[in-house]
Amino acid sequence: MATYAKKTFKSILNKKKFIDSWFWDRYSINPYNGCVFGCLYCDARSGHYHMPEDFENNIVIKEDVGPMLDRRLSRARTLEPDVVGLGGVTDCYQPAESKYGNSRACLEVLAKHHYPVHLATKSTLVLRDADILNEIGVQTWCTVSFTITTLDDEISRLVDNRAPPPRRRLETLSALKRACPDIRTGVLVIPLIPVLSDDEPALDALVSASREAGADYVLFSAGMSLRDRQAHYFLSHLEASNSEAYHQYKELYGFSDAADYDGLNAPPASYATPKQQLMLRLCAHYDLPYRIPRFIPRDWRAINYRVAERLLNHAYLRQANGQYWQNFYWAGQNIQNLREPIDEVSARNELHSIRNVGGKIAEEVLQMLDQYRSQTDSRSTPGIG
Repeated sequence: MATYAKKTFKSILNKKKFIDSWFWDRYSINPYNGCVFGCLYCDARSGHYHMPEDFENNIVIKEDVGPMLDRRLSRARTLEPDVVGLGGVTDCYQPAESKYGNSRACLEVLAKHHYPVHLATKSTLVLRDADILNEIGVQTWCTVSFTITTLDDEISRLVDNRAPPPRRRLETLSALKRACPDIRTGVLVIPLIPVLSDDEPALDALVSASREAGADYVLFSAGMSLRDRQAHYFLSHLEASNSEAYHQYKELYGFSDAADYDGLNAPPASYATPKQQLMLRLCAHYDLPYRIPRFIPRDWRAINYRVAERLLNHAYLRQANGQYWQNFYWAGQNIQNLREPIDEVSARNELHSIRNVGGKIAEEVLQMLDQYRSQTDSRSTPGIG
């Protein structure tokens, strides 16, 4: 049974060195440590995130989060409004939220300061905050993603039994979509769980159901990590519940004994690439985007963000198809982090000074800049557009 303990922290807002190119967030907030949903595959169990070892039973309630966040944003001299991710490590609408309201408190402050938001959840409780979520969507940009890795009730009872059933999550997505016409909602097939829910009929059914529910996108990753505490937790439960699947994991991840497994971050490309390509085909078949259109600020960063978005989307597609992607990814990230308009860098003929921007990538960036300039000129010229 879960226990709850309040704790004071020095900060509630984390600023990332590089944006998350999947969810487009520059900042992150986790209103709670630990998560009562306790999903079997959850990577937050690993030591990387410094969560309670008894992850689903020891829940830490962060105190004073609203006023602390308000002070941080009010006094900030170097922070610029950008996407804040909620629920990236622990579900921000887990049952504790109904009593303590930390997520709602954070959203109210973010709305006050006009920060865009992406949040990920499995909970029906998110509907409670439809008003504030739509307000943020009107102001800037708001996206809500529902993690659904399977529609099979038996598999769901194994991998995420404490969360609402998958069909309830889809119903919640539909209801939120109706209540919040100014936000995006979508499905995260993250991770795509090897062996248990990764065959074509199961994935076809999931993408089809997402489309029917009104999802604006389906994001997916066939790179399910297994490392340290998370690996041991997942594999020990799998061995006890499904010995055949456990032996398939041994072959896929290349270990002989789960107790001695030191943790491979992801399955090999020979597995991941065909699964990614399958998901790309299914998204195309059901006319569902596999990327979220990003937040574009209304200041000097706008063209930088648009150029970075295209490069990062290209990197994602290349990676999904098993192609070399790193240069496109880092070019996008380094353009994202520029402290001046890329137009000015280009005007000085210094694109090559941006790391990873050279050769073909530099040519593509120049073409993008020409395109964005012409679009801007068309909008500002009377009688055009």
